[in-house]
Amino acid sequence: MKIKLKSEKGVTGIDIASGLIIFVISSVVVVNLYYQIYITAISTKVHEVIVGCVTEIFEKIDLESYENVTETKLKEFIEESKLEEYFNEEKNGSSVQYSIVKYKPNVSNAKDLVKQISITVEYEVGGNRVKFPMKKLKIKELN
Repeated sequence: MKIKLKSEKGVTGIDIASGLIIFVISSVVVVNLYYQIYITAISTKVHEVIVGCVTEIFEKIDLESYENVTETKLKEFIEESKLEEYFNEEKNGSSVQYSIVKYKPNVSNAKDLVKQISITVEYEVGGNRVKFPMKKLKIKELN
């Protein structure tokens, strides 16, 4: 005599629902991982461009004499390296800030021997605003 049970009829609705839930959760995790990889790759490429341009600028500053390193000269170097062409408000909502600050210790009669050059590029990737600052010291050569 064979006894047939009701539970042996095949796939039930609960089996299908639990399978779909597992599929949806795993799909969301995989898509999120791909998105994070994409954002990281984009950030890496942007940093590569910034480092290349700023390194070129800093090398030109090294070749200049101490007295010639001014904000106008720095702006000229930034334009030559096309940093502001790559990062500007109209094109992609990014910006380039730069400054030259003379280092003066707390001594009243200190000589002007060191300048700190700062270049900061601010851009947006993946909805996050990123600041990428780079600094360099220019030291006066004494004869």
